[in-house]
Amino acid sequence: MEKTMVNKWWIPVLLGVVLFAASIFIVTRPTEAFLGLALVFGWFILFSGIMNIIFSVQNRKVFDDWIWYLLLGIIEVALGTALLLQPHMSVNALILFTGFWMVFLAVSRISSAFLLKKMKISMWWLPLVSGILIFIFSFLILVNPLIAVFSIIYLTAIPLMIYGAMAIYFGFNLRNYNKS
Repeated sequence: MEKTMVNKWWIPVLLGVVLFAASIFIVTRPTEAFLGLALVFGWFILFSGIMNIIFSVQNRKVFDDWIWYLLLGIIEVALGTALLLQPHMSVNALILFTGFWMVFLAVSRISSAFLLKKMKISMWWLPLVSGILIFIFSFLILVNPLIAVFSIIYLTAIPLMIYGAMAIYFGFNLRNYNKS
């Protein structure tokens, strides 16, 4: 790999600090954090539905199957509204969302590990291990929703803490790579 300067090395560090701080908030304020996560999830689905409706209407002359985007948008608006009006429904949706999000976080960490390995960073295996741990936590959330209901706060906070720490580590390694 030809050595070039890495731009904006501080972005992963900033992301890591924010995620690490969020994990501390989640652990220290579990009730508020869970309700907040459920509300964010409802708003996310509602926003996605609105965007799909706008997209479908704006592109109805471009796409023959634009109606599917419209139907998806309508379903998402209805679901998002229901989740916001009846937060208890958000519990199951939040569990699934969190589990799958953490799968993607795990894949990201594992990918970062191999990037660090290509860059010949000696501790490249740390993000690999963290990615595997995050994947295990995501698997626990998806496999047993009853356990997840009682532990989602900690099964969210711990991987966020790990991901935040590894993002900080990754960013500083990129900075050090620039200096070498």
